[in-house]
Amino acid sequence: MKVYELIKKLLEKGLVEHSESPWASPIVIVLKKNGVDIRMCIDYRVVNMFIKLSNYLLPLIDDLLIGFESAMWFMSLDMASGFWAIRMTERAKLISAFVCPFGHFQWVRMPFGLKNAPLVYQAVINNCLWGFVRLPPEEEAEVDQDVLDFLQLERPGGGVPEEKVPALTDTMTVFQRNIPTPSHMGPVLGRSSYIDDIAHGAVSWDQLCDDLNKLLFRLRYWNISVSLPKSEFGKRSIPYLSHEISAEGIRATPNIAKGVQDLPFPNTLKGVQSFLGSLNYYHKFIEDFPVVAAVLYELTDEQIRSKRDLSRAKESFEILKRKIVSTPLLRHPDRTKPFVIIPHANRWAACAVLGQEYDGVVHPVRYTGRVLNDAELRYHIAEKEVIAVLRVLQVFRTLIEGCPLVVYTRYSVLKWIIQSKTADGRCVPWGVTLSHWNLDIRKVKKDEDGLAAI
Repeated sequence: MKVYELIKKLLEKGLVEHSESPWASPIVIVLKKNGVDIRMCIDYRVVNMFIKLSNYLLPLIDDLLIGFESAMWFMSLDMASGFWAIRMTERAKLISAFVCPFGHFQWVRMPFGLKNAPLVYQAVINNCLWGFVRLPPEEEAEVDQDVLDFLQLERPGGGVPEEKVPALTDTMTVFQRNIPTPSHMGPVLGRSSYIDDIAHGAVSWDQLCDDLNKLLFRLRYWNISVSLPKSEFGKRSIPYLSHEISAEGIRATPNIAKGVQDLPFPNTLKGVQSFLGSLNYYHKFIEDFPVVAAVLYELTDEQIRSKRDLSRAKESFEILKRKIVSTPLLRHPDRTKPFVIIPHANRWAACAVLGQEYDGVVHPVRYTGRVLNDAELRYHIAEKEVIAVLRVLQVFRTLIEGCPLVVYTRYSVLKWIIQSKTADGRCVPWGVTLSHWNLDIRKVKKDEDGLAAI
């Protein structure tokens, strides 16, 4: 009966309709956490095999975690069934068809499970937040007048000349219609969203409320609803994409980080790889991550199954668990201040800290590093430090480009590579790469324990 009630509700809301499509994907019923309600999922595995993956890109999560350096108040919004805000073309409706004990149906609004659904939604929410194209006249006619007034849009028929509006076809999307948004409707927040998750910060409470008001009107225009139970408003810190954002900086979400604390050492190579993969999401919080994890990366399935001497691997496993539980607070990068690079290398890895100075103390902004390859293992330790600096410049290029960089190093090789006219071999491409950057190289003396210990 619960499936019947759910199907009837979807029909009443105009989210699905009866279908005569040649496609018919099966449904899967999942019990929700409360043990009473159900969630209907559709098994689109066969359909997805025939769908060509869209080239639209999802934003990089690290790019969404910056831009909060001056914020004091925060909000995070989670959209309520955001995919349902998107109309399906006639062709897409046929492909989305599913069967259940009560008949054959197809989606009128975009469902979850189709291969390109997240990318299509990302395109729509990006357009909503940045204001590139507007709704076609026939869809804009359904928008409430107070929304159009707030956005300063004329009612369809008065704003866009009819001869400039492409004809509507059954297969066209809002982007193929390509009706440009008026120039006064620019970015609403100056930030992107990761699919249906939006985070934003403001300098003052009034500014946050004003930004929220503008955002909600823009979401109403695109018929996108906000899930109040899953959203946070006017907070000093917010959870966002498994991170905690506050005025002080970002840290790994405590509950998720502590979830690894009681994990036993894996019995298979796949288990080890799964553990390392989960930590890769947080590697920017873990100092010397490649150094500690190197032993685990070198494990083979045979070594684990035969239970040979795994003492070093188990020790590395425990160290990583402790490090992820006690992840430090990373300061928000501030592009108005110089960045500090502190490289560190040993026999098998090159690591570095990217930080910024506050009150005479260097606070970490990000950590990075990598394991050295066979050829690099034979390099002098000074050359390995150069590799660590190059790693920072490569990984955080978009973050630090155009900013002054202060590099604390124990050797003079870095400065020599940049200034020398007689350098050869691998030092030549290194010098060319480094010359692009505004580097202030400062050699650390042995008696300066604070930095010489790196």
